Amino acid sequence: MRKVGSILASLYGTEFKRPQTIAEYFCEGCQNHVKVQLLPILGGANKGQLQEFKIGCKCPDKALALEIEEDVERLKKQRYFRYFDQNSLMNNDIKDATFENYKPTTSLQEDVKEFCMLYAEKFTLDAGQLPKNLLLHGDTGIGKTHLAIAILKVVLKKQYSGLFISLPILLTMIKNTYSKHDDSGLTVVDILKKMKDIDLLVIDDLGAEAGSNHDIQKIFELLDSRLGKPTIFTTNLNYNEFSETFGKRNTSRILKNTIITKVDGEDYRKKDVNLEEWL
Repeated sequence: MRKVGSILASLYGTEFKRPQTIAEYFCEGCQNHVKVQLLPILGGANKGQLQEFKIGCKCPDKALALEIEEDVERLKKQRYFRYFDQNSLMNNDIKDATFENYKPTTSLQEDVKEFCMLYAEKFTLDAGQLPKNLLLHGDTGIGKTHLAIAILKVVLKKQYSGLFISLPILLTMIKNTYSKHDDSGLTVVDILKKMKDIDLLVIDDLGAEAGSNHDIQKIFELLDSRLGKPTIFTTNLNYNEFSETFGKRNTSRILKNTIITKVDGEDYRKKDVNLEEWL
């Protein structure tokens, strides 16, 4: 392999001056031995003029690699948010929900907001740190759905996948798959499979339209398939209403490894499976 100096000499002939090393040092950035040499510019208006070049320094390469890595991470975030927007079954008026634009009207709602922010901040699927499920319950219009979406958006920024499902819309989609007029080409299996492997699934308005026993069975088949993955539920039903709607067995399955959080009420506490808080 020919050295740089001999190649330049063949290009410039007698006018070429051998590279001159004017400094040497150890680069703390790339951990390489670097020579600073005077070399002629190969082309352009300044062709032949001497310029300093750092030979052996890999810092520009590392900077480029870091820039590429950041671009990849940015594309990942965009992809997750795009998937969220395209596939989440929600009404358009709640898609912009964040912690920043959730405005508590009581000190109780402020406490719930802080707890949900902490849940989102601590969310990780690292080994041994699997998040619990979360059930937000309370009256209509107090921000359960808003807080659930806000949690999901924070999780998406951590490069996890997430999906929001409004249960009434989901049940409509399931029913449509049995109709001969449905042209989506989707089956129940297709719909539920898409939700099985999502890192964080939000099921909103659980119990609003419970549907037939068949519909309920499909929902709980989905939950069983997600064992080991966290799910957030919201519901307007209290414990007795929920148990009557879905049955004690299914209710027990939802309670397993679930933090029950009351969004309104006088005795809000953050407890794991605290049934007294859900009556």
